[in-house]
Amino acid sequence: MTAIKGPSLGDLRTTLARQVETLVNRLQGWSPGDWEQPSANPGWSNAATVRHLIDALNSYAIGIEQREEPTRPLFEAPTGLDDAPQARLPRLLSDMSDRLVELLGKMEPADRVWHINHRFSARTLASVALCEVVLHRWDLTGPGDRGPEPRAARLVLQGVFASQDDSSASPIALLLHVAGRVRMEDRPGWRGDDWKWDIPDEAPS
Repeated sequence: MTAIKGPSLGDLRTTLARQVETLVNRLQGWSPGDWEQPSANPGWSNAATVRHLIDALNSYAIGIEQREEPTRPLFEAPTGLDDAPQARLPRLLSDMSDRLVELLGKMEPADRVWHINHRFSARTLASVALCEVVLHRWDLTGPGDRGPEPRAARLVLQGVFASQDDSSASPIALLLHVAGRVRMEDRPGWRGDDWKWDIPDEAPS
């Protein structure tokens, strides 16, 4: 395993909980119009973005719960998420965050867990989850403080990941690649299917 510097699992877990709590407080009281407003993620409404975030945190929780499985588990979306009333989304987000944070608290940093595309450490999973929350918190264009621009997420990822073919690669490209995004802040994302990122502690799956 490649030694990696950066925040500890405990720090990542605490920051993740705080970021979600801040976002949930912002979302409470949004009107139907606020939820339907386009987000900064092209083609997605604010409601669709929050539903995606809930689904993402759910998949990370599954990856921990099913960590002993010999093959990648089935990552099913939370039951009823697509039909949940918009006013209920903040509570669903809070509950999903609580579940993930509790699971991370039972992990050692190097414990192997499943991700929808990878198998790596609990610490790396916590980093990806935190970046997902920071990224989508900024995406939401409704009332309230959008929080830090994605630079914060970029810096977290920059401290954990390294490119295997371009040591000078932009952190924003890394964030876009991990998040599956094509563009952000008017910058292009990853360079195509033949451009691979080396995840330092990834294990064969």
